[in-house]
Amino acid sequence: MNKDVIYIEPEDDITDIIDRIKNSAEKVVALVPPKKAGIMRSAVNMKLIAKTAKSKDKAVVIVANDPSLIKLSAMSGLPVAKTLSSRPMLPSEFTKKKKAEVEELEESEIVSPEDEEEEIVDERPAKKSKKENEEIKLDEEEVEEDDDSKKKKKAKKTSKLGQKIPNFDKYRKFIIAGGVLGIVLIIALIWGLFIAPAAEILVNVKTTASNIAENVTLVTNQKDVDVTSGKFLLEQIKYEEESSVEFEATGTANKGEKATGKVTVRAGFSLDKDSGSATLPAGSTVTIGDKKFTTASAATVNWDGKSASCDSRDSSTCYKNATVGVTASEAGTKYNIAAASSGGGSVGSGFSFVSSTAMTGGTDKNVKVVSESDINDAKSQLSSNSEAKEKLYSQISDSVIKIESSFKAEASDPVSSPKVNEEASDGKAKLTAKTTYTIYVVDKTAIEEYVKAYEKDKIADGDKLYSIGSPFFERFADSTNGTYTAKFKTTVKVGPEISEQKILETAMGGKVGAVKAKIKDVSSYINDVTINVSFPWVWSIPNDPNKVTVKLTVEE
Repeated sequence: MNKDVIYIEPEDDITDIIDRIKNSAEKVVALVPPKKAGIMRSAVNMKLIAKTAKSKDKAVVIVANDPSLIKLSAMSGLPVAKTLSSRPMLPSEFTKKKKAEVEELEESEIVSPEDEEEEIVDERPAKKSKKENEEIKLDEEEVEEDDDSKKKKKAKKTSKLGQKIPNFDKYRKFIIAGGVLGIVLIIALIWGLFIAPAAEILVNVKTTASNIAENVTLVTNQKDVDVTSGKFLLEQIKYEEESSVEFEATGTANKGEKATGKVTVRAGFSLDKDSGSATLPAGSTVTIGDKKFTTASAATVNWDGKSASCDSRDSSTCYKNATVGVTASEAGTKYNIAAASSGGGSVGSGFSFVSSTAMTGGTDKNVKVVSESDINDAKSQLSSNSEAKEKLYSQISDSVIKIESSFKAEASDPVSSPKVNEEASDGKAKLTAKTTYTIYVVDKTAIEEYVKAYEKDKIADGDKLYSIGSPFFERFADSTNGTYTAKFKTTVKVGPEISEQKILETAMGGKVGAVKAKIKDVSSYINDVTINVSFPWVWSIPNDPNKVTVKLTVEE
């Protein structure tokens, strides 16, 4: 007789197997499962196969060597063959084999230390009942007591035929455990097949993308807000911390000693006058060559009107001299210059001078100092503190959109150590300041409301707004009276309106594979369908709408 061989794939479900049995043209059908066929290890599935075979008047043979699979097949009434060419073992043969194994186990004698006692056999002739059936009577338990040892001996219970009765107490725990396990399996089966199944249906819809780029107004007063016309409320997020930054001192200065000496200053008085007086203030600058010196004290010159008291004179002028100490404007040996009786110059009002002594004592000591540019660079480093910026951003919730261009970091009264033009002993300096970090944000709900109002008149009948991209603001600018302006940009996706309820009704109760095709037929704009089930053994969409979730997504 010809037979049809069906090789079961791991991804096949029970409905696929049953359909292939029904469609087989042969009376004998051999099912060959793979090594890991979880679907064939279900007693329910095996019974469904047996029921189908009986209804279609077919002989279904399971080809397998797995003992557990052989046992399930025999329990379901299906014959089993080890190979396609070997003779199938019928369920009755499997049952007889198991029965023989059980009888052999009952006849075997298992004696524990507690049972090693004297065996008493009743030798009396067996009696027959009224129905002439042989009755097995057990002798009563006999107990012998030894007065000296006070030990008891139990007589083993035997039948009149001298056969031992199995001790069922030894199997009681196994029987109870088996019963409990069976109950647990039944509960798990009910839960897994009727309670646990759930499904999530993801429907990807084809959409059309468009951009929004509009100038908007940002206000700080709630009464000025008008979202639909593009007036958003600004909220400020603030974070303060006292921060410091170390920097390299790049300035240089000669911190040596300054040269000192004396100059002779003179003032001229007209001979036509009776007397005169002139004072050169302290701190006046005299220049000798290209070197500048500063007077250490004031110099006063008095003339009594007598020509004899003049230090020098010409035909019309009397000159009076005074000596005053001076100090070089900078340190350095370059200010150590010799005295000169000529080559001076004018100084102050009406005074001239000439160096009267050599300038000495100037030394060189070139060191690193903090410069103004160093301070300005350090301020910018305080403002760009990335850790502080992250701390500010951590305060921003997901319900708002931050305006990146509104970020500010302001340092108040920074203090440098050492100060400007002071020596940095190791070339290092430190700037410390209290810095305030701020940024403005806009509520996402207000943005969504604005976008929906903006797109309302642009969406055609039968279409809907599916998604709003990542909105952002640029060109943030401050105007007057707490009003700001910015450019708002985002992307929206619009497509045909697809009813989630219709998809739910189409899917409930159907097979996963068939449901995908049915949902795609709902609309030509459905791009793809993904169905996620709660457990691997769930092959159908539950009929309970509370256990099915439908989500519409848009194509990327």
